[in-house]
Amino acid sequence: MLGACSNCSTFANARPIQNKTMSIKENRPLILRSNRFLGSALVERALITNESLEAANEKLLDIIQSGNLKGASLLNILLYDLGVLNENELIDKIVEEYRLGMIDLTSYDLNSLREIELDLDLCWVTFTVPFDRIENFVKIATAYYLSKPARAFWEEQFAGSQIIWYVSSLASIAGALDRFVGELNVEASEGKPES
Repeated sequence: MLGACSNCSTFANARPIQNKTMSIKENRPLILRSNRFLGSALVERALITNESLEAANEKLLDIIQSGNLKGASLLNILLYDLGVLNENELIDKIVEEYRLGMIDLTSYDLNSLREIELDLDLCWVTFTVPFDRIENFVKIATAYYLSKPARAFWEEQFAGSQIIWYVSSLASIAGALDRFVGELNVEASEGKPES
């Protein structure tokens, strides 16, 4: 099991993560751009058809209109609602094309997230989790690697640091975020500080 490094430096301007209500309105541009680019990349690699992309985009717009930030994922729709994308094939293609490592965050200790200046909404919007830092290297797991706007967003957040990207499944990212938010909620209900 991987865990936070005891010799790792903390992030500049570190503050506790805020577990706040997610807002579609604030995150709409990033949601739309990230999903649009992801969809195009999937069609370009012949992982889905144009027809499947059009159907998924319609569902995505309905979800965005309903205000469900966690559900506003083209990848989630293609995998689980429409069942037209094979996630293992997608991950294999990303690993092969970009020479990335894979990670499953299921049993990863996410306590190092407490030191990162991070908005969890943005993790949900891009299905991406910065999960560790060792000196000037930031480790980031994502299910949205094929989305250039999602990657660019996180590269901008950690400008000046070297990023080590990992590909991860949608379920792994979602499970890690849900588990971490659950831990924050338990601590808040028990009156413990988040940091």
